[in-house]
Amino acid sequence: MKKLFILCCLMLTLPAGAQAADEKIDPSNFICAELVAISSTSGQPPLFEGLQIDGYAAAAQGKAVADPDIMAPLLEQVYAACQAKPTEKVVTLWQEARKNQPVAADGPWRADKTTCKDYKANEDDGSGFVIWLDGYNRQKSGKPGSVLESDDTLKAYLDACSKKPEALMLDVMRESVK
Repeated sequence: MKKLFILCCLMLTLPAGAQAADEKIDPSNFICAELVAISSTSGQPPLFEGLQIDGYAAAAQGKAVADPDIMAPLLEQVYAACQAKPTEKVVTLWQEARKNQPVAADGPWRADKTTCKDYKANEDDGSGFVIWLDGYNRQKSGKPGSVLESDDTLKAYLDACSKKPEALMLDVMRESVK
């Protein structure tokens, strides 16, 4: 569990020049060719994008738990399907694949329960949750605004969260996204 979130955390801590030029995606319009290209270019699984898509798909399915144990199988299954269907929307394939995965009913990272204090107590593990929660929030709100727009918007969100330790991370995110 920690390995996936730590990898995502490392992606967030890389200098801006070392990060992908356009990490924030629009999960509703992200197509398979883009997913495959990211993997081919970086040589790494597209974890950052996968977390955004999974959060978006989870919200659409009414699932509030970020379950890192399903990320590797989902990425593998969707990547294979995407190679055969480059024009297909990734979220469509992801939602179908997610239906077939046993998803945790509870866990430390929940859109409906995780507070800013919870995040502060475990920032290393929580960085991946922020990425997941951003996708979740965009699906739930129906708005494209994202805390992942830039380093500044992410920093502003995390600063706002640190000032409201008892608030749900999701509520602070909704307030932070314009």
